[in-house]
Amino acid sequence: MKLVKLSLAAIVAAGALTSVASAASLEEAIKNVDVTGYARYRFDSKSTHNGDTANKHRFTSDVNFKSALDDNFFGVIGFRYDSIDNSGERFNARTMVGHDDHGNDDFGQTFNVRQVYLGYTAGNTTITAGRQVLGTFFTDDMVGTGIKLLNSDISGLTLAAIAFDNLQDDGDIGTGGLVLGNRASVDTTTGEVVGGEYVYDRNLYGVAAIGSYDPVSFQLWYAALDSVAQLYAADVTVGASLGDVDLSLQAQVAGSSMWADNAGVALNDAGNAIVKAPLDDAIFWAAELGAKAFGFDASVGYVQFDTDSNSLISFEDQGSFIDAGEDLLNYTAFAGDNKYWFLTAGYTFADKVRVGADYVAGEGSNGAAVKDVDRYEAVARVDYKYSKKLNFKAWYSYINQENGQDDKDHFRFEARYNF
Repeated sequence: MKLVKLSLAAIVAAGALTSVASAASLEEAIKNVDVTGYARYRFDSKSTHNGDTANKHRFTSDVNFKSALDDNFFGVIGFRYDSIDNSGERFNARTMVGHDDHGNDDFGQTFNVRQVYLGYTAGNTTITAGRQVLGTFFTDDMVGTGIKLLNSDISGLTLAAIAFDNLQDDGDIGTGGLVLGNRASVDTTTGEVVGGEYVYDRNLYGVAAIGSYDPVSFQLWYAALDSVAQLYAADVTVGASLGDVDLSLQAQVAGSSMWADNAGVALNDAGNAIVKAPLDDAIFWAAELGAKAFGFDASVGYVQFDTDSNSLISFEDQGSFIDAGEDLLNYTAFAGDNKYWFLTAGYTFADKVRVGADYVAGEGSNGAAVKDVDRYEAVARVDYKYSKKLNFKAWYSYINQENGQDDKDHFRFEARYNF
């Protein structure tokens, strides 16, 4: 009898995926398992100049197992561990798995099944159905349950369509605290919102065209967040090489058309009330010119996003929009007119260590409440690429704000290993 030694990853993947389709034997499933993901440690220290300071350790790991099943089918299951320990506070460590433990990004608990979906490929068309990363222009890494279709029959062009519900209550959704429905109220006993829905309780639909025809690449996106907003985006990038100098010019135009005129803001600490916040359409445009040569890299750009009251351009985090700095710009929840220019520069030593800096300055809103704040952010950063899979980075951000707003400091150290 021949004994086969299996790794822990192979055992977990085989057990999960062989239940999806009985056509693949255990041995075949193990042979065809691809493991991707990362393990990451972060230390963050944030402070404001009114004396508030918060230091946190964060441990995150995403591990995805992909297995070819019968014919053109494949299955994916992904696990996530994500916890935060407040530095210096032994009583508030969150590195546990169990009852009443929602994890850092509200997946349900610290260790959970982040993705589980079935895929089918026929020619140049792939369909995936189940719990998966949305992968839209307006989101970063949030997940939902639904269907995604990709087609690349036309050379250089990919057409996409998505339909998702059960969206993750991701902490990077700037409008996550908004409540829809005129009858929404706060239960004075539990503090829970009743009679209304949060923004992430709605469904998300979208279509896209993504193309690359050297030296031009582009993306066209439309997404509808049911009963909340319609989102539009166009992105064009042109690249060129002049000797040893690589140049790029990227331009973006985007907009949001709000279905809801207003939304409620739950004020549990102020009389358990729901206060209405007005919503309106927004427009965004940005441009960035970049250059790389002899180890040096630099970029200069401008972003502008405006609304009459409160709005959004990106649904979760910064999406795929032009961005700079670390904490100053926020496309997910803003008020009034926002205008910023930015400059980045860096030098890479021996393809291993990059030393760089960002500077972002302008006038805009601090979140969705305070308008017309003169602000700038300066960032100093160091990145060390130890190997293709193991990377270290550290950066320090300082934000200066006028009009009675507090200045802010943020230091981060990160170590990340990619599978």
